[in-house]
Amino acid sequence: MVTFFDSILEDSDLYSIPQVFRKLTAISPLKASEKAPVFSLHRQRTIGQYITWQTDYSSAIQLHDWLQTGPLVVAFYSSGWNGYSKNYLQKLTRLHARVQATGGTLLVLSPDSLDSLQTLVEQHDLPFTIAQDVDNQIATKFGAYSTEDPVWNLIAGITEDVPFPALFVVAPNRQIQFSYADRNFTEIFPAGELLNRIDGQKTVELSFYNRKAA
Repeated sequence: MVTFFDSILEDSDLYSIPQVFRKLTAISPLKASEKAPVFSLHRQRTIGQYITWQTDYSSAIQLHDWLQTGPLVVAFYSSGWNGYSKNYLQKLTRLHARVQATGGTLLVLSPDSLDSLQTLVEQHDLPFTIAQDVDNQIATKFGAYSTEDPVWNLIAGITEDVPFPALFVVAPNRQIQFSYADRNFTEIFPAGELLNRIDGQKTVELSFYNRKAA
């Protein structure tokens, strides 16, 4: 006869049981009016038309370097999104031209390997800057990634540690003007609203400088 105590698992076995009942905390993307986190990118992990002044002899490109010329659109992307990634990349490519026309800059961040990003740029002739976000460090700061809310736990077919699709417009004073995250991979790409926020920011800045000059 097997006693009750004989049927209990050893302590070491208990730790191997999947934590299926662990409560997860959803991502919390930074919102409009909040300050964007300060970050830097290693030049060797950046592919594209990045800022060159003040960084010619530096190994890192700082956030304030990107903001010298106007608002910065920060986008998070990964080829690990499978079929969703191709369509999203096309939307980012179209968005780049429109952002550039408004005087802004598009920076795309991805946890993908440098080799895969280089191949992506060459295959699709990407016009914007794309940089490697090692271990999703910057995505974590923006709230587009969290170990407490993994994408693979929500979306079938995604097995890699990837960020959620997210877009942020950062004004020259580091204030976030627009925030978007597609947690369910079903949201409409908000190109129009994002561009309106950039135009609105430019109008405010022009009014300020014109009033100051007067």
